[in-house]
Amino acid sequence: ETSDELLAAARHAGFAPDPSVARRIDAALAATDDRAELGRLHVAKAIALQGCGDASASAAASCLAVPHLLAGGLVATAAFSSAMAAVFLDQVDDLARAIEYAVDAMVMLNDVELDCIEAVRASLALSGFFMRLSSFDTAVESGRRAFLGAQRIVGVPIDSVAYSFGYMCAEAAHVTNDHVRKQTYLADAIGAERWLRHHGAGDVSKRMLAGGLNGEIAIARGHTVPQSDLDAAATLYDDAAPDLVAWHLLVRATNARRHGNDRLALELLESAVPGLEASADNHCLVRAIDERAKAHAALGNLENAYADAQHLAGLVRAWQIDQVGWLAGQVTRRAELERTTTVLRDEAEQLTADLDHDVTTGCRSRRWLESHLLELEQSAGSGAVLMIDIDRFKVVNDTYGHSIGDEVLARFGTLVAAAVDEGHEVARFGGEEFLVIAAGYDSTTGEALAEQIRLDIAAHDWESIAPGIELTTSVGLACGRLANARGLLVSADEALLEAKRLGRNRTVASPAFIDEPVPA
Repeated sequence: ETSDELLAAARHAGFAPDPSVARRIDAALAATDDRAELGRLHVAKAIALQGCGDASASAAASCLAVPHLLAGGLVATAAFSSAMAAVFLDQVDDLARAIEYAVDAMVMLNDVELDCIEAVRASLALSGFFMRLSSFDTAVESGRRAFLGAQRIVGVPIDSVAYSFGYMCAEAAHVTNDHVRKQTYLADAIGAERWLRHHGAGDVSKRMLAGGLNGEIAIARGHTVPQSDLDAAATLYDDAAPDLVAWHLLVRATNARRHGNDRLALELLESAVPGLEASADNHCLVRAIDERAKAHAALGNLENAYADAQHLAGLVRAWQIDQVGWLAGQVTRRAELERTTTVLRDEAEQLTADLDHDVTTGCRSRRWLESHLLELEQSAGSGAVLMIDIDRFKVVNDTYGHSIGDEVLARFGTLVAAAVDEGHEVARFGGEEFLVIAAGYDSTTGEALAEQIRLDIAAHDWESIAPGIELTTSVGLACGRLANARGLLVSADEALLEAKRLGRNRTVASPAFIDEPVPA
């Protein structure tokens, strides 16, 4: 069989991968030494294996395809294969190589027309890559180009393009706080859902995927759909890829919980979570664990709800700091060397800038702090670390709502930053906790700074945000060598807890000068 025939077979399988196709591709690979043919066969193999729940085999096939395709002069197909490789490598946590292939795909696409089918596929794959980075505007724009381009090419089966575009638009609508942007995302999701419902190639597309997207759209709007409409599509699970089944189970569970059926939601989520973990879909996995925690709590299973809350906190921290932040920084550095267009360079730089700053307060982010702590390990001087916490902030959120709470956090961050000398930046450590690392400060100047911040917060007119708001803050202070900044952070946090225990609205300083790392 030729690569064209086997590519067609792999794509025809669509959302129900056929292992026999991969075996036929292996036979064809063994029978040829033509570079272009070898490249296309490896692409076919990556496609044939992509719905099996483990991305490592598809990643390997995508990587193998690229040099063969370039040697054969197939630049557009090489761009598609590079983009696929980036997505699959990201899913198996090989972030460094994922970056390499993503940037290569972007560079190659500069020379390819968008209405070329392989350019459409490459754009779709890159939109998935940026989705993983939580860069939703970039992901949706790339997905939109792929969806519109696919519709201009006669005879192309575009169910996967329509679903992927609709899914990322719905996910973006779930997370944005911008009403106008949310409506734009939802309009795009509705367009993809309608296309699948009316033009999909089979019941998996027309009923399961379109129905699931309809449910996602309703949930993002704060509504529900009839549970029976979603449940009926469960008969199609044997014909669909495992990652799509896991996503559909999540949509069913979320809808069921909105209907008040927490027991059904919990049952569905127990089936969904393993599939979402296997597919490395962190966006859906975070939602699933959050929904499961709420279902446990509603049913009185508080221990399980707490365990899920801890799991969720750890997952989000690892995802946003250890993966997303690191990856965005690497993309920027590679962009400075290899990207050839201003648009791509600006996107990469903006992505890194966004990750270095907290969206709510404008202060430095936890991701920036992790990087700064590494830099401080090489420093020779001493300084002070201030751990600052808003007293009883939960009362503000519970009384006035999270919108007012976010405004309070932003104002608080501004006040703290105003009290700090130039060159000493303020980072949001998490929740209502903020951190200041002041190089050159000792216990006397550090305590004076802490008291200045505390008095500024207490004296500020918080009622200008909402009537009745009064705030105080507690501060923990530790001084020592900045090479041991992590130890200082631990001591400052312990001092903050002591300030809380003593009644809040006070500064407590750690008594010892920290010269050695604090034992784990």
